[in-house]
Amino acid sequence: IKLHRQIINILIVILGNILLAFGTAIFLTKLNIVAGGLSGIGIILQYFFGKYFVGGQVVDIVVLVLTWVLWVIGFFFVSKEFAIKTLVSSIVYPIALSLFLRIPIFIEVSETIAYYGVSLNESGTPESIVPIGNLLLCGVFGGVFVGGGVALCFLGGGSTGGVDVLIALIAKHTPIKESVISFVLDGTVIILSMFLIKDNVVPSLCGIISAFVSALLIEFVYVGSQSSYQVDIISEHYQEISDYAQNVLERGATIIHAEGGYKGEERIILRIVFDKQQYRRLKNYIAQVDPKAFVTFTQTNAVYGEGFKKNKNNESIEEKIIKRTKKD
Repeated sequence: IKLHRQIINILIVILGNILLAFGTAIFLTKLNIVAGGLSGIGIILQYFFGKYFVGGQVVDIVVLVLTWVLWVIGFFFVSKEFAIKTLVSSIVYPIALSLFLRIPIFIEVSETIAYYGVSLNESGTPESIVPIGNLLLCGVFGGVFVGGGVALCFLGGGSTGGVDVLIALIAKHTPIKESVISFVLDGTVIILSMFLIKDNVVPSLCGIISAFVSALLIEFVYVGSQSSYQVDIISEHYQEISDYAQNVLERGATIIHAEGGYKGEERIILRIVFDKQQYRRLKNYIAQVDPKAFVTFTQTNAVYGEGFKKNKNNESIEEKIIKRTKKD
């Protein structure tokens, strides 16, 4: 059963990377819509160096090289477990992106969507400015596929690799939140595209919309509206589940002695609070150990303590003034 679930998770991660590559290649690359990430860096470099390569295609080469450079960095400087999580994505995504960017049928699909209603010359470039509607359409749908692909990777217990390695590395050595790091890195790539690529302000603005749509889809598909979960488990195998939570997930477990309301029997309730990324793993393990277990998952608004957010004393300005006055 465990092997079966692992295979399913790997397939989900592979599907997620295919969707991610499809959204990037078909909707974003052709119109230079930079939404951050390695593909955004690839689009910028293609503008300058594409003419030196056959077919003018550089994005997939840049993504391939940077993906594996970052994977090696993640292996040595983040953790081997993180590197293993990103291994499938580091293999599948560059290959899928290259296929979507270089196979003629996908090139035609991309050009049809990007240049709809626009006359092309003999070299296949547009003779007039691409309508804003085309840019918005590609930006939105690119964000949908990219966000859906990333969400599936997370659901499969994997990671998309690439810039995620930098985010994990910075988050490991600084108190900065991962979401803030991701925003800064992607924002930097988008701003660079505005200044480095000629007449690319509007496509880059569409890239911001694309990134926003992608984030919304990840929130809807994977994250939900909350960041953490609490689970109450009634099971005869509570000790095994507790050991798994503490030794594998590295989460504390609380044993609560309770009494059944109907027969008055003594029961053990195991309570665990854990991160959203561990939801699927814990749920699957409980089902594997005790399919008859009574389990309730609850989304939490905020969790403070060891392994979660620090419980800070956020005083208002008025409270600080009053405290200062009393000291004086």
